[in-house]
Amino acid sequence: MRALVLAGLTCLAGAPLWAACTGTDLRETAAPALRAEVAAELAATPYAEGLSWIATRGERRLHIIGTMHLNDPRHDRLVQHMTPAIEAADAVLLEVNPADKSRLNRTLGTTPSMVFITEGPSLIDRMPADDWQQIADQAQAAGIPAFMAAKMRPWFLSMSLSVPRCARSIRDVTEGLDAKLMQVAEAAEVPMLSLEDPLQLFRLLDAAPLEEQVAELRSYIAMMGVGPDDFYTMVESYFDGAVQEYTLLQLKQFLRADSPLPRAEREAQVAELLELLLYQRNRDWIPVIEATEGRRLVVAVGAAHLPGDDGVLALLEAAGYRIEQVPL
Repeated sequence: MRALVLAGLTCLAGAPLWAACTGTDLRETAAPALRAEVAAELAATPYAEGLSWIATRGERRLHIIGTMHLNDPRHDRLVQHMTPAIEAADAVLLEVNPADKSRLNRTLGTTPSMVFITEGPSLIDRMPADDWQQIADQAQAAGIPAFMAAKMRPWFLSMSLSVPRCARSIRDVTEGLDAKLMQVAEAAEVPMLSLEDPLQLFRLLDAAPLEEQVAELRSYIAMMGVGPDDFYTMVESYFDGAVQEYTLLQLKQFLRADSPLPRAEREAQVAELLELLLYQRNRDWIPVIEATEGRRLVVAVGAAHLPGDDGVLALLEAAGYRIEQVPL
């Protein structure tokens, strides 16, 4: 489950992706009944489509952009779109600014136990042989050596399996829209602030005991990993301004799939994961935005954080802002 949701929420792509990660847009091939269900839910979802928004309250103006965290040449148009707003801004707020990102990387380099099993048995010895073999096969298909996958903490392995092999050779793969906007802000000498402590997010993802993470990993073996079609659909959805459509489609397909777990239990786990990865973070960001000084701010966060009743836009509206979509 984490692999499925994390793939949709991390949203990554790259220039060679067009040649290496081509595929079928699953929005076009989904069953008519499923497409109708997704369309009905989208119609009832606030701010379900779009990437660029203006939020105003009195003299305060926020330009909000939904980002995709990894590289694609189509970001150039979005960078051009956002450059005037950044150059005129008092500050740019990002999920993680460059200083905190560097601090995170240093911490991960000196504390491998945050993402790897450094004590006790590896996953090979923590899972039945058949279950581990399925995980190992999926890891190999994603370009991750089985011996390395065996030492990954389950939440980190799930995240790693959300990136198909075809995307792993992308040049400058981490140069997503957020990174490109940071370059604009740095050149314009505009302060960049973090909306959250990235170490705290890692701790939340790893909060469950290892045994519980392994049990969850075993429960979702058949649904882990992301194929080229899923990945291609995710990327196209982003540039269509339709990340919410892709997310709903993936979640509904997951809940419809055959599984030894009852649907109610899967629904509960979906709700828990969305609360952890999206909704609580969104709520935590609003006070940070409000406390940031300046009349003109740019807020750049992953596009999946924007739509819905618990999305950043609806939360800002509830705080008294008027929200308007900006054409691209």
